Parts: sequence; C-alpha cells; structure tokens
Amino acid sequence: MEYGPLAWLIAGLLLMGLEVIVPGFVLFWFGAGALLTALLAFLTLLTSVFSQALFFSISSLAFLTTWHFYLRRFFKSRVVDETRDPTLFNKRGRVTRRIEPNRSGEVELYDNFHGIKIWSAESSQVLEEGEEVMAVEANGIKLVVRRP
Repeated sequence: MEYGPLAWLIAGLLLMGLEVIVPGFVLFWFGAGALLTALLAFLTLLTSVFSQALFFSISSLAFLTTWHFYLRRFFKSRVVDETRDPTLFNKRGRVTRRIEPNRSGEVELYDNFHGIKIWSAESSQVLEEGEEVMAVEANGIKLVVRRP
C-alpha cells in the first residue's frame, strides 16, 4: 500500500488545521495520531490498513487522554475565562432592584459601559435599593457587585 503514509499525512495535517476552526483542542490530538501513523507506515512498521487504523485509534486516544488528564493543567493558568471581564472592576452605581445571595437584582451604573447602563447583578451580600455598589467583575452577562 504505497499511498498509506501520504494519506495519513494529509489526514493529520487536515485534522490539525481544522483545530483552528473547531474549538475544543480535540482534533489536534487525532491529527497527531494520524501523523505518527504516517511516520510508522512510511517506515513500514505498520503495513496493513487494519494495523494502521488500530494504531491511529489507540495513539489518538492516548494523546487525547494524556492531554485531558495530565498536560492541560499546566496550560490552564494561561487560559483566560472570557465570561469574567476585569475591565468592569471598580465601576460604581446604585442598586435599582434588591440583590440577595443566590438571587439576582439590578444595578444602574453611573457611567455607561459598552453602551449599557442597567445591568443584572449578583452579590454575596444583601444589597437594598438605593445603596451604592462597586463592580468586582462580570460573570457572563451579570455584574458581581459589593459595597464600596
């Protein structure tokens, strides 16, 4: 099977390239498995289609498992949680609807932020209407606030 290594090489590069489009960092590891399969097929260590497919499956799952359970933790601290927006830190406003722990309320900021002045808000404190608050961060589309 003379086109085996070339097919695995193309498949590996395509899978790794698709990782740019498809989020999750999963296809990359299948691409790595395909590239390793291409190398071993080129070196004639894997000659049958069955052995190549079996090695591809096992190596891809081994790469993915190693990433998921071991390597990912080393990169996790560098990944930004996009649901938390630190640019709102210290923005001030007033409570317009009471806020309780585990129960959202509403806050009107003194200044617009991204064109929005009224925000849904949450807090670990009980905050009454009219109280001045300060934003600590954004949790998705809600402000996390506290007393200044």
